Amino acid sequence: MNRRIILNISTSADWCRRPVGIIRVEREITKAVYSHCAQQVVPVYLDRTRDRWMTIDNGCFRDIMSEAWVSSLEPDTQAAGVLQHLRPFTPAQNDRFVTVGSDWSFDIPEKVESLYGSSRVMVSACYDLIPLLFPEFTPGMEFFDQFNRHYRAVARLAQSVFAISEVSAQSLREFWGKEKLAHIAPPVEVVPLAAPHPALFQPDLNDNDLAVLDEIERDGPYVIYVSTIEPRKNHQLLLDIWRELFDERGEKCPKLLIVGMRGWGSEDLIRSARSMRASKAGKIAWREGLSDALLTQLYSRSAFAVFPSYFEGWGLAATEAAALGKVCVVSNTGALVEATQGKMPSYHPLDFIGWKQEIIRLLDDANYRRSIEMGLDTKLFKRTWQNFGEEFCNTFLDVR
Repeated sequence: MNRRIILNISTSADWCRRPVGIIRVEREITKAVYSHCAQQVVPVYLDRTRDRWMTIDNGCFRDIMSEAWVSSLEPDTQAAGVLQHLRPFTPAQNDRFVTVGSDWSFDIPEKVESLYGSSRVMVSACYDLIPLLFPEFTPGMEFFDQFNRHYRAVARLAQSVFAISEVSAQSLREFWGKEKLAHIAPPVEVVPLAAPHPALFQPDLNDNDLAVLDEIERDGPYVIYVSTIEPRKNHQLLLDIWRELFDERGEKCPKLLIVGMRGWGSEDLIRSARSMRASKAGKIAWREGLSDALLTQLYSRSAFAVFPSYFEGWGLAATEAAALGKVCVVSNTGALVEATQGKMPSYHPLDFIGWKQEIIRLLDDANYRRSIEMGLDTKLFKRTWQNFGEEFCNTFLDVR
């Protein structure tokens, strides 16, 4: 009898908006596992109304994995509709349970334990340990408690752990060592993330996309930052730099294009930024909910990208910029240097002078910018999501 692969797709099922980091990764892993092992896959969903695991029928599973699912005009209604496509799930002794979503909020390891007892059937994930390392960058202390409880349970119950970077893997190993759990903890294996390479990803823009692109490009060159807007992402550094650039250059100041959904703690920052003279002059622009096709074009047509976050478990936007041949100035903390292979200019997230000088040099010295771009034609930056999915299956599911 073939071993069943149980795929927990609860996070993807509940998310009907443009996919951000964890959602993107869970969806790509799910697609890859289904592509390689369709006959073994059983998709499941944690029905929190009844606190029980349920299987999802094939039609609903296909819908959740479709592009239409993450571009819904009524996301909450669509997500609630999943409950109409569930049936009871029965575990089997030789199952392997893959769960790589936002598991810490729902006590997923303990809920898997309720099905399988102490058997180590679970393949878990570690994206980062930011709530444990930097609790000030979370909406509340409950996230510290959730992560602490979650990764202690993972040490006890997981068969293996997928990490997106060496930085994240080492953070988890150090946490287990500090908590005296290293002797029972499972192996942690790194499978680096990917990005759509331009040769493989050139979808057409619709009329709305073309209108947005024209509006953004109308005023000349722009620098792009793609990230959820929240304190950890350090947008304030860029706003402070653009305040000075506008004072110094006036109408010749390039546009700062900030793309991302509004996260916690962003209201005051956005309100303040909209009052800046640079904003009123059109030199700071905000966009959210853009299609992947438009985002790819915005990367490609930008002068360069920036990613000044205080800490990242990877930094998909930086990898995406590199895959499209664009310079991305990154923070030298967390995994951003790893995600960009050490090929990008990097500075401490508090180094205002360093960041400003680098941005000015990239704006004014085309030869310097091109010299960095020429070094981006490397194997890692050509790594596709298909490559990522295959490596995940090979590493954690013994698929060859």
